[in-house]
Amino acid sequence: MPKSGHFMVPSLVALLAFLALISGAAAAFAVVADNHSSGFTRYARVDRPDGTYRNMLVDNASLEALRRGGPAETMTILMESFSDDDLTTVFVKRRKEGRWTYGSIRPGEGLDAFRPSPPCATCHRAAGASDGTFTRPMLEGFVKTGAEQQTYCDRPGRSPCSPDVYRRTSR
Repeated sequence: MPKSGHFMVPSLVALLAFLALISGAAAAFAVVADNHSSGFTRYARVDRPDGTYRNMLVDNASLEALRRGGPAETMTILMESFSDDDLTTVFVKRRKEGRWTYGSIRPGEGLDAFRPSPPCATCHRAAGASDGTFTRPMLEGFVKTGAEQQTYCDRPGRSPCSPDVYRRTSR
């Protein structure tokens, strides 16, 4: 019978190879799961009472235009919706030629998988948000300070928050 430790090195090598394989697979999944946000900057987080939260991102070209004090002729805003720290949906809002289009993509999809959803526009208009962008005050705060904005919405799920929630930020 072999002495204790003779099989230790091969077992350790196998264990390390297995761990490398797992971490590589996890890293590959993380890239796939986040491929929608390349070229975007997170400017805000909105927490909700049911433990869900939303991360708000804006495309970097628009952010730079806003930082220079000019308007962004085109703009894309992403709202990543999380439940228990799992990304569940990515809502997309795009402005082109003065008009906003709304829709979504699934986690892991790129923006080329954008699916329009006209009812989103109805809700944004009805809420009286500035140019239909609920988080406009938060975006402006981020542009001004460079600090990610955070607020709390007292409504659970997908219920729209009142526009004044986005003027009460911290950080």
